[in-house]
Amino acid sequence: MLRTRERLDPDHAPPFQVDSFSGYDYLRHLRGRSRFILIVCAAAGVLALVVSLLLPKQYTATATVVIDPPAGSDPRTSTAFSPVYFESLRAYELFASSDTLFQRAVEKFHVRGPHDQGSIEGLKRRILKVTKVRDTKILEVAVTLPDPRQAQAVAQFLADETVRLTRAANLENDQDLLAEARRRVDEAEKRLAQAQAAWRDFSHREPMESLRDELDALATSRERLDRDLLESRAELAEASLNASDPRLPAVRARVASLEKQQADLARELETKGVLLSERSARAQEFDQHVQSARRAYDSAAANVSELEAAAGSRGERLRVLDPGVIPERPSSPNIVLNLALALAVAFIVCLTYLTLTFRMSA
Repeated sequence: MLRTRERLDPDHAPPFQVDSFSGYDYLRHLRGRSRFILIVCAAAGVLALVVSLLLPKQYTATATVVIDPPAGSDPRTSTAFSPVYFESLRAYELFASSDTLFQRAVEKFHVRGPHDQGSIEGLKRRILKVTKVRDTKILEVAVTLPDPRQAQAVAQFLADETVRLTRAANLENDQDLLAEARRRVDEAEKRLAQAQAAWRDFSHREPMESLRDELDALATSRERLDRDLLESRAELAEASLNASDPRLPAVRARVASLEKQQADLARELETKGVLLSERSARAQEFDQHVQSARRAYDSAAANVSELEAAAGSRGERLRVLDPGVIPERPSSPNIVLNLALALAVAFIVCLTYLTLTFRMSA
């Protein structure tokens, strides 16, 4: 392959063609320096191997926590959770990666060495990784430490404490709901007691049974009076047939008296009937207040019972699915990966260097 390049000599000679790049020459150039490439790659590989062997080994232990739906959820909907719901579960990463919990783990297992003077945040970034697996209900807590047993112990501790913290948070929320529900029960009980006291006071001040008894007695008297008046009027009609009948004045007086008693009795019956109707209406109003207060109290008490039965199970329930095992193989340094990267970088550097020297010598 030839590429034409125009040049002018000092005497302004016409342009001439030179070979700027030859693939065959370039390959021969590389083949002639293959020993150089091998030496550089071998040196890089040996250096990467030595560095990898000298680096302290780190072991990663992973504990797995599963996030179950609330206890009242329908298990048939467990496969119908939306991506939005799965994304909301990432909030539980904050429980497992909280600074307070991590500091407790550091102090409990003496993770920070005598020469480790860095901040607790920097230490957490180096050794702790909490991940909610995408589109699943799985939370992974990974801890990387030089001691594999210590790494597993810290991972399990963080997983257990995450479960405990979430349960405590759910219980605290339920306790707040219970406190509010019990406050409503107390208020409903007070309103019920006030309504019952008002009903008893009304019944004592304005009794209805005695008024009904009085009305019954007046009704009986009226029936008797009506009979007497009917008989007297019949006697008056008989006496009126004979103007000289000596009973006529007395019968007329008796009829007039009975009619007056009948009118007075009717007025008293009407007055007491209106009073009974008013008392009945007021009694019904008091009774409605009592029944309304009782329903409110029963509803509030039932709500408290439901909250007490569901305490701690209203939110998602976390449980440790796998506390993790003591890792047997180090997670870093990855000798194979380091060697591969070193060889790749060395080969690219050699290729770049030889390409530049080929162009300069062309």
